[in-house]
Amino acid sequence: MIKVALAGQPNCGKSTLFTMLSGINQHVANYPGVTIDKKIGHIKYDENKIELTDLPGTYSFSSFSLEEKVTKRYLIEENPDIIINVIDASCLKRSLYLTFQLLEIGKPVIIALNMMDIAKRRGLEIDIDTLSNELGVPVIATNGVRGIGKQALLSALSQIDKRETKISPFRITYAELDPLIERISKNINNSIHLSSRWLAIKYLEKEEAVINSIDINNQEIDTEIDALKGKIDVDSILASERYKLANHLYSLSTKEKNKKEKTFTDFIDKIVLNRWCSFIILLLVIYGTYELAIVKGYELTNYTWPYLAKLKNLLISLLPEPQFVDIPLLTELGIWLINSALALLNYIPIFIILFAIIAIMEDVGYMPRIAFILDRIFRRYGLHGQSTLPLVLGGAFVGGCAVPGIMATKGIADERARIATALTVPYMNCLAKVPFYTLLLGSFFVQEMTLMMFFISTVTLFIALSVAKILTSTFLKTKECAPFIMALPSYHIPSIKNVSLRVAQRVWLYIYKVGTIVMAVAIVLFVLLQFPGISSEKQIEIDNKAQIALDSFYQKVGSTPYQKTFDSEESVIELLNLYNKYRADKMASSSSEAKQLDADYALQYPFLFNFIKPKTNDDRAINRAIRKLSQQSQLIQNEIKSERIENSFLGMFGRFIEPATQFAGFDWRINVAFLSSFAARESAVATIGAIYTSGQGERIEQSLEKDSVYTPLHASAMLIFMIFTPPCIASMVVVKLNVHSYGLMLLAIFMPFIIGMTIASIFYTLSLNLHWDGVEMMGYFYAFVVTTTIILGSIKRKKKPHIEKNLKIYVRQQ
Repeated sequence: MIKVALAGQPNCGKSTLFTMLSGINQHVANYPGVTIDKKIGHIKYDENKIELTDLPGTYSFSSFSLEEKVTKRYLIEENPDIIINVIDASCLKRSLYLTFQLLEIGKPVIIALNMMDIAKRRGLEIDIDTLSNELGVPVIATNGVRGIGKQALLSALSQIDKRETKISPFRITYAELDPLIERISKNINNSIHLSSRWLAIKYLEKEEAVINSIDINNQEIDTEIDALKGKIDVDSILASERYKLANHLYSLSTKEKNKKEKTFTDFIDKIVLNRWCSFIILLLVIYGTYELAIVKGYELTNYTWPYLAKLKNLLISLLPEPQFVDIPLLTELGIWLINSALALLNYIPIFIILFAIIAIMEDVGYMPRIAFILDRIFRRYGLHGQSTLPLVLGGAFVGGCAVPGIMATKGIADERARIATALTVPYMNCLAKVPFYTLLLGSFFVQEMTLMMFFISTVTLFIALSVAKILTSTFLKTKECAPFIMALPSYHIPSIKNVSLRVAQRVWLYIYKVGTIVMAVAIVLFVLLQFPGISSEKQIEIDNKAQIALDSFYQKVGSTPYQKTFDSEESVIELLNLYNKYRADKMASSSSEAKQLDADYALQYPFLFNFIKPKTNDDRAINRAIRKLSQQSQLIQNEIKSERIENSFLGMFGRFIEPATQFAGFDWRINVAFLSSFAARESAVATIGAIYTSGQGERIEQSLEKDSVYTPLHASAMLIFMIFTPPCIASMVVVKLNVHSYGLMLLAIFMPFIIGMTIASIFYTLSLNLHWDGVEMMGYFYAFVVTTTIILGSIKRKKKPHIEKNLKIYVRQQ
């Protein structure tokens, strides 16, 4: 197998070229220990098997960014046979800086001169033969979008592998550094199959990855290097010689016809990056992304959910059937897992739209411009301009989702800012929190609902900025903060194939990685909510209620000709299960499918279906009786569920922490509701419903209003805690996948819990003593958060040496 590395600077069309070469025969993973995507494709050509690895985009081989370190580590440890260097032809001079470093490695290099059409539109004429002769390697014109150059690249790979193409050694003379580089090179015990001269240059630059990989025989060399660095700037000399050669080679191979003419990119950027228009356009883009991905995505689930509901009914039908109010444990577990899995699958329409929009913005070239516009504000809090989209998707406006928001942080190059963004996205208002907000506002703040919703929807962004500042100043202060080197690439038309493949890859990663882990966690949560179960006394009481319901059914059936048909509990349960199954299938079917559903049931259950769809008076009497029995069985099952929750391990834990949570006004019932919401935010409302609903047809809001235990102050304290509440299971898993640290995942769980409980307790206690009402409590809380955010933003970070500097280099590609 030929191992080929695809290397190039960001926005050079490398991913598109990778897709052109490998097609769908590719997979995405992560490099060990980091969140950077590792894309590998497999190709068969001329009886050769080719493994193609798409390396992260990097401007050079310095140690600034994580991408540069990953690329360097791959070249040292994986030892590829050939390197394909993808160059943006419209930015040839700037791209040659990385090309020289790749050539110095000593591996065979093929240059893919990409985006020739853009170079031509800019009036650039590149002499490919001159460029190839000067560099001593094959240079091939390519266009990944149109599929140009694929066969030429594969043929060049095959010829190099068969040694049919001679690769000339490449060497740059580095003025007064050359004698020392030669001495270092001769004293290196080279066992990693890379050029000794390149290793010597990296050793001279004090590259840690290289120093740890080689052995120097002469101990005096380090002393000589230190002495030399005390006299001259080694890094500047190395860079200067490369730039001189790049200018020389560019002048030899390239002619500029329209040097002073403005390009299409320049024209668009006058508007997109305008001091005043940029924020308006950005808000429109954010709103459009939010509207399409979140709002329209959720609307699409109205069409996809019926299919998932049918799948759910099919899977449940394979489980042991309930015996009136007794549901087998295997069935309960199966239903729990099915609901957990379908909750994840239900997000897929959102992710498809979201990942498509992100991929299009990446291909078009707008994503770097978002970072350019907002970085000045966000960096005061340790975040990054590219933190904008994740925060919006997470719910900067009410109705987002933390899972896609956290997943969108992968595009942030700065490790500290990336982790800080991933840990603050869960503070946003995801759509799953809305039912809880609505429940409390509808119960206690009907008149002030608009004002309270304004507090809730806007305070979270201030909280995220404050938390990010705290995290980057404490727990994350040792994380690497790379210089902000950002290119503003030319605008491009996105490739449909490339966008589609990236969407498919990212959605599959979500299903595979998140789904498997969530299933495991769901089992643990199921055990905590189910066991040890209800008491024997309660079980006797429930059995009596079940028997009364059955006796009532027998009494109603006794006046019909079907008395003997339903004289046993087994026959009644059979009809009851059929009725419930039909009702579930009916709800999952469209109006056009209803007739076919009835026909299928009539054919499969010719006798019992007469009582589901009655035609005679006697049949209607049985139908009324079975409907009543179904309602009674559901009420009894809800009672069992409520009792089981109260006596469960999670319920006992809710009672255990009650002495601490009482300062926020929380009793064990609210504790259980919040604890269960870690599985999914909607579970908080469901748990409250299970505990409070009386079963007389009244809404949960009415039940809460009747409970004199809770007041608007309790409701405000609960709202404050829900605003800070830790991430749900799916968000926790995605945090772990994106930060690669169990410690940081635990921090993401416990930090908001502690902050939320502390602040809720403080403001609840102040409200009791200062006689605030619920609205006043939220108002003072809002003012506190905004003031804290402004103060934290005014605190300047202490300057760090070298790599810690938040250096920004904005490069416009021309």
